[in-house]
Amino acid sequence: MESISRISSMLETARELTLEAAQSAGAARSLNPRPPRDLPFLQIKKLLDSRNDRDILEGLRKVISVRSTAG
Repeated sequence: MESISRISSMLETARELTLEAAQSAGAARSLNPRPPRDLPFLQIKKLLDSRNDRDILEGLRKVISVRSTAG
């Protein structure tokens, strides 16, 4: 049970860091506007908050994509 708790804690930490990255990307985006094909912060947050693993993975892909182009 301890390992499940530890994994859950690590996933929660990863989620929080991802949300922070999405917020940072959103802030950077407001300084340097991107084409409208990028998803707004609230849509990325909705994907990351989803209970569906596919949505979460899509949200992570969007954050990585936004972050790599912001850089």
